[in-house]
Amino acid sequence: MCLRARALGAALGIGLTVVAAVASSPAVAAASRSAVTAAPIASRTAPAVSPAAPSPAGIALPPAPIASRTAPAVSPAAPSPAAIALPPAATAPSAVTAAPSATATSPCAGVGQPGAPRVARAARPGGGSELTQYLADGGYRVSRCDRSGRLQVSETVSPIRDPDGGVTLVPTETQTPTVQVSALYGDPSEPGWAADFRAHRAALRAAVLPPTAPATSLASVGLAGDPLLPGAPAAGSAGAAPAVAGDACTNAQYTLWMGAWASRNYDYRINRSSFNYNDTTVASIVDGHTNWDTTSNSCGLNDITNLTSHYLGSTSAGIHTVPDGQSITDKGNLDNVGCAGALACTWLFTDASGNATETDQRFNEDFSFSNVGAAGAYDYESVATHESGHSIGLGHADSSNALTMYPSIAAGSTTARTLAKGDVMGLRARYP
Repeated sequence: MCLRARALGAALGIGLTVVAAVASSPAVAAASRSAVTAAPIASRTAPAVSPAAPSPAGIALPPAPIASRTAPAVSPAAPSPAAIALPPAATAPSAVTAAPSATATSPCAGVGQPGAPRVARAARPGGGSELTQYLADGGYRVSRCDRSGRLQVSETVSPIRDPDGGVTLVPTETQTPTVQVSALYGDPSEPGWAADFRAHRAALRAAVLPPTAPATSLASVGLAGDPLLPGAPAAGSAGAAPAVAGDACTNAQYTLWMGAWASRNYDYRINRSSFNYNDTTVASIVDGHTNWDTTSNSCGLNDITNLTSHYLGSTSAGIHTVPDGQSITDKGNLDNVGCAGALACTWLFTDASGNATETDQRFNEDFSFSNVGAAGAYDYESVATHESGHSIGLGHADSSNALTMYPSIAAGSTTARTLAKGDVMGLRARYP
């Protein structure tokens, strides 16, 4: 078990969180990561994007991010399809619907969604295969594999509350064989993020991979012979469950994502300059990592997981979208690293065996952040805790906004600092 190191002092530096939701993530210039230097930090802001997705009738709005688990937000009634911000109608690519010339020798396995209520499968040209896991909130996860069943790309598409009403389906997680990019979205009632999301909405929609079309009507079992998984909601249900009194300590949903740290520990540095050398901010970011080390929660769940993060101090280096041997947190532009429209993004890199080797996080410089839950600003520790969940191999949990790993966060809320039951269950599953 790890002790939560809050007292950091002036030597601590802050870092950025990056959770990319884009299918086309440009590589960041390989700025060399250099010498470690101690000093304070600064704050900034970020942009957004939205996808083209199916129009499931009766899709329910995901609940607005909550400011407190004790005073949960009320989930809005499911909107009519017309209220949903959907991308322009388009013909699904023939790669998804056309009969392939060869069948896959091994089917594509689902990625990271143990509670998907139903799935659809299809063969792809050249003998590859595709699988879509339809999620309880109206989103889905589509995975495409080669003829041997090896993953080529997987993308989670989630309904994010649109500042102009309804929801917009956007990519929130993208995975290839060696890297995962996860994007955290902001609060539609916060003017800064709302304006940024509008600016990138069309591009986000364009980045969405279409789902595998269901071959049959929904039933009490999954599509294509896949059984309803244990604990999954009934097929046909849609909409993320609103946070209700006690939901944080009763909702056990989690998602595993990419690989784990085989050594059960990892090192990282913070670019304190990008955070204006603010020691309090650096401490908040470090706490975001150690909240997982110590299983920080209010549900009475013991810390039984042997996982340790090590803050090694400041650095002048910035994050990279390709591995460079260092794990960095900074604050900067998300548009030029494939995370436009996001509040923060995280990259998790793995080796050929699937073990985590490096993780980078970036906070968007275009938005206001706070260390005290200030109104209209995003809480550094809450965002850092969410991003660090990705850094240790967890994905988004879409069933309730009471979960730290929910794909969006409210301005002024400090809720995500404290792990909910599902977050703890995911931590234990990833590091048994």
